[in-house]
Formats: sequence, structure tokens, C-alpha cells
Amino acid sequence: MLLWGAAFVSPFVAYQEDVKTAEGELLAHLSDRAGLQAQALGAHLGLLRSELQRLAEHPSLRPEDGATGPEVALLENAFSHTSLFSAGVALVAANGQRMWSDPVDMPLGRTPLASRVWFRRMVEERVASVGLLDEEGGGLVAVAVPIVRDERVVGLLVGELTTANELLPTTPRGTNESMVALLGERGRLLLPATPPPLLRQPQLATRLRPLVDAPGAVTLGGTRLLGAAALVPGTDMLLAVLDDEARDREMLKRRYLGQLGFHTVLLGGVLLLFTVLLRRSYRSLVAAEERLRHQETMAALGTASSLIAHEVKNALNSMQAALSMIRAKGGETTLPVQALRSQADRLGHLARSLLGFASPHPVQRRSCEMHLLVQDALQAVRLLPEAADVAIETTLQEGLFVKGDPTLLVSAVDNLMRNAVEAGAVAHDIGQQPTPRVEVRLLREAAEVVLVVEDNAGGVPPAFEPRLWEPFAVGRSKGIGLGLPMVRTAIRAHDGGSVSYTRVPGGSRFTVRLPLEKMAS
Repeated sequence: MLLWGAAFVSPFVAYQEDVKTAEGELLAHLSDRAGLQAQALGAHLGLLRSELQRLAEHPSLRPEDGATGPEVALLENAFSHTSLFSAGVALVAANGQRMWSDPVDMPLGRTPLASRVWFRRMVEERVASVGLLDEEGGGLVAVAVPIVRDERVVGLLVGELTTANELLPTTPRGTNESMVALLGERGRLLLPATPPPLLRQPQLATRLRPLVDAPGAVTLGGTRLLGAAALVPGTDMLLAVLDDEARDREMLKRRYLGQLGFHTVLLGGVLLLFTVLLRRSYRSLVAAEERLRHQETMAALGTASSLIAHEVKNALNSMQAALSMIRAKGGETTLPVQALRSQADRLGHLARSLLGFASPHPVQRRSCEMHLLVQDALQAVRLLPEAADVAIETTLQEGLFVKGDPTLLVSAVDNLMRNAVEAGAVAHDIGQQPTPRVEVRLLREAAEVVLVVEDNAGGVPPAFEPRLWEPFAVGRSKGIGLGLPMVRTAIRAHDGGSVSYTRVPGGSRFTVRLPLEKMAS
């Protein structure tokens, strides 16, 4: 969960940091751009003023005497081939009357020049001026320079531009372009020529002027913008560069969502791989612990089994000696003696099982005919007291040879048949099966020798089946739970050997498979 949380929190924190960083970088960029464009505009206006100022200072230009031939020739020669002023150039007297213009019909506004604030200020202060020719709505931009003679203004040279775009050429705004606004001395919007609704706001100059000292956010028409502004050198004009904050945030948001998706997929894959490896490691650890615990248990049980087997075997030897003395006196046929011999045989089998579990018999392979081994086991099983109540049916195919240890194989077959006979006897005693039967079949299937031991004693309880092959797991009243584990151990000791249990209607079926010995041709 911590990793999943980190997968989502990390991109979000990065997104917040990106927004702050991008906003700072954008403001720095806008500030630099506003400053550079203001400097460029100042240089352009300086060029226009210099061109007019150069001619205004010419000694031959004396508008107080009227537009004489030499003065007209001077003006026409200076401006006839220039493209600096697209709307034209005019020589104006100090009272605002036109004296000369090129073209002749060059507009000078809808109201007399002498009534203009900028005209009167320029005459009074004797300084050049740049602004709208008509503050009330005209599109012409005028650059005016006073002609000063004897410390008084005797006329003006006025150069006109058709549109403010000529002051600051711009390309059409694209999707990612910033917006540039140029305001005149009295806050009149000069650029763009066709302003968008965002710039058609009252008191626009008042809102944008603080951006000169502190670039940042400004809200125009309900839209939050980031902007910076700068004053145009040599003028009172204000140039502002604005950028849509929402658009920039949307770009960052898309990048954030992309990072989030990538982090989620990447971390999801890592977590999935980590989960798989963790589960595998956990299962391996559990299996290793289980094997270690099983080995420790088996070692302890083996030690205990060895001690018990030796004690039983010592007592059994004394019983066998006593039975031999009774047999020598002719008392073999009495019932108590037969019962005592049966119990002695059972204890002998128990002792052998315990010793076999504690100290497994080393495998000594040689060629064995399975028919003879099964017959040996049958002889021992038929002597059991329980065999009197159980019918043993055999179908044994002869001539089937295996490469194996006869002692281990006889012990395995003996345990399987002994379990079946004892189960049948118990089923008969409790009335579950009046005619208990054990069927033993020996046959060949392909390259295998197959031994089947099947009974009709009801089968192994379903709840006990998972523990069927565990040592000391007992599912009935008789036995100590070593028979089937020893059978599996003995059969698996023969390469390719296997033993399996199958529930059949009314009973159990145990199947032993051993590889058939390849006889020399």
C-alpha cells in the first residue's frame, strides 16, 4: 500500500513543483520578452525621431517664413524615397496649420491639431511626442518633432504610421503565442490593432502598470493571465506581454497525467513482479521449513522406533524360546498356544517395521521374478489369524522379471496384502461386510509389471486420504501407521517404480508399477 501511495503522491508532488517552477520560468521569460521588445520599440521610435530631428535642425528649414521653394525641395528630397512613415510626412506651423505634406491629402486627424493635448505640450515643452493622432478613436500613430528657432517652436514635422503594428511588427498569435499589448501615454491601446475581448477592459493601463515592477498574475475579463510589462525608453508608452495561465496549466496537467499513468503502469508491473517473487519465496521458505520439520520429526521417530524395536525384539526372543519348548512337549495344537504364536508373529512384524523405518534396508538389486515374490508374501499373509475370515483370490502372470531388491519388494507386497486382509477382517467383525474378499492381480502393461491389491472392506475414510502415506498416521484400530509409508519408500527405491491408491465401489485399490527388466537377447 505504501508503494501504491507513493506511485500516486510522487507525480502529484512533482506536478505541484512543476507548476511553481513553470510559473516562475514563464514570468521570467515574459519579463525578459517585455523588456527586450520595449527596448526594440524604443530604438525604432528613436530612429523615427532621429530622422525627423535631423531635418528639423536643418538651417534651410524655416517654417515661420512659409513653405518656400527651397524648403519644399528639401522636404521632398528627404522623404520622397523613405518608407519609414507609411501614411506620410507633414510640415505644420506653430499654430497647427498645415504648410506642406506628402501626400498632399495626408490626414491630420478629425480635430485641429492646436486643440490636441500632445500638440500643446510639445509646443510648450519643446520635446518630441509619439501617440495616436486622434485619441478619440483614430488609428493613425503620429511621431512629431518640434522645429525650434531662437528657443521657440516655429513649426513641427509630423510623421504618420497607418497602424501601430508598424511600431512593433508581430506575427499572428498561434496556440502557444503570448499576447502583446502596447498602450499610449494616456492609456490608449495602440496594439493590437484589433484587440480581443480580454483587452477591452476599462482602466486597462491601471491594471497592467503594476506588472512593470512585479510580474505576476492579472485577471482580465474573468480570465487569469500571467504577465510582465516594461516602459518604452524615451516615451511614456507601456508594453505588456500576457500569457494564458489556464492553457499553461493544462499543458502541465497533461504531462502530469502522462507521468502518473507511466508511474502507475511501471509501479504496477514492479509490484506484480515483487508480489510473484514474494509469494514464490514465501512458499519456498514454508516448504523448506516443512521439510526441515519433517526431517527432524522423522529423525526423532526413527531413533524412538529403533529403541522400541530392540526392546520388543528382546521380549519376542524370550517368547519364541518358550514356544519352542512347548512345541517340543507336544503342546503346539492347543488354542492358547496358537493365539500366543499369532501374537508373537504380529510383534515380530511390528519389530521389523520399526527397524525398517529407523534403519532403511540398503537396496541390493538383482533379477527377480515377481510371481515368486508375491507367492512368498501370500504364504506369510495366509498364516494370519484374520486370513481365516477373508477370501484371497489371486491372478498371477508368470515370467515377469524386474531388477530389484527381493527383500524390499516382498516386504512391500506383504504390507499391502496384510493391510487388505486386516481391513476385511475388521469389516467382517463389525458386520459391515459378511463376505470380505481380497483380490491380488499380477500382470504386464506395456513395459511395466503391475501388481493390484483390491479389497471390498469399505475403503479408506475420505478425511484420512490426504495423510494416507504419512508415517505413523493411523486410520483404524490396528497398526502403527508404518506399512504404507514403507511400501512407498520401498517401491520408489526402484527407478521408475510407483504406488497409488484408488477408491473403488465398496473398497480400496492399491496399484504398484515397476519397470519390466530388459532381458538380454
